[in-house]
Amino acid sequence: MNKDFLYKMLETPSVSGREYEVQKVVVSHMKNIADDIKTDTIGDVINIINPESPFKVLLAAHADEIGLTISRILDDGRCYVEEVGSITPGVYVAQRVRVITKKGIIYGAIAKNRNIFDKKVEDKDLVLDIGVTSKEEAEKLVEIGDVIIHDADYREINDNILAARALDDKIGVYTICEALRRAKERNAKVGVYACCTVGEETTKNGANIVARSVNPTCAIVVDVGSDTVCLPSCGNSNYNKLGGGPILGTGVTMNVKLEELVRRCAKNKNIKLQYETITSRSYTDADSINISNYGVPTTLISIPLRNMHSSAELVNLNDVEDVIELMVEIILNLNENFNFNPIEEVK
Repeated sequence: MNKDFLYKMLETPSVSGREYEVQKVVVSHMKNIADDIKTDTIGDVINIINPESPFKVLLAAHADEIGLTISRILDDGRCYVEEVGSITPGVYVAQRVRVITKKGIIYGAIAKNRNIFDKKVEDKDLVLDIGVTSKEEAEKLVEIGDVIIHDADYREINDNILAARALDDKIGVYTICEALRRAKERNAKVGVYACCTVGEETTKNGANIVARSVNPTCAIVVDVGSDTVCLPSCGNSNYNKLGGGPILGTGVTMNVKLEELVRRCAKNKNIKLQYETITSRSYTDADSINISNYGVPTTLISIPLRNMHSSAELVNLNDVEDVIELMVEIILNLNENFNFNPIEEVK
């Protein structure tokens, strides 16, 4: 596992709409691995092997993270903020933060009002304090539209557990890039397009554009899925957990034949699967890719994660390794004779 690449991404801010710096990290790492790398005007990065193959497997994971943005600077130098993506406002209260400005990083904190927890905390309750006392001082440091992240990167809790900000979904970006590298080493014949998308937490525009650009034969989306072991409503037997293996999405937007292949490949590699039922939307890039062009056969494989959308997201690196090996096995079992149509055989 190339932790240097992963940790460099985790150190690099990438709030939705401002993913460019982390995408540069991806390009730098992949330039000697991929046969070709393509980018677009909104910041997507597409790493490719076997570009001449007419059979194209799209691997997608999103490079953006949630955060805040400055919406107003007050006379006393504090700032009102708004959410970027689906944040959990309460996890920001009384926490140190970094403001990403054109001049560099400014450090600050989110103010704590002793009455703030008397009701449900909303993003409008969050006020940024950057340690100044006037609007004039603040405007020398920040401006409206600057984005904000937790002042946290990563920490290995033990040999297998990694805690970090923005593992959702930089761990997915790491996973698809590593799967492409290993597929190339194992002489995969199909085209593989590891697409690091932008905007998943907000607009899903990146997935929409790369799906149209690549026009894939099929797609594997890698995101994170909640470890629900601590949720009482799940009971004692119906939950996904860290260390329990990849979470396979099954349901209305997932291709049945591709799902069957995932199950077979997991069995071949002795990888235990967990499951997430998709009854409407998955709220991942799979939703956009699945309906792009004339319909793309899509499957969703998630990495179990605790404390989603916080500065202390947790993953088990054994699960990450299983997802990588599972994707490589899927790629090696796909070819131009694979039939994705679940009803064609009964005609």
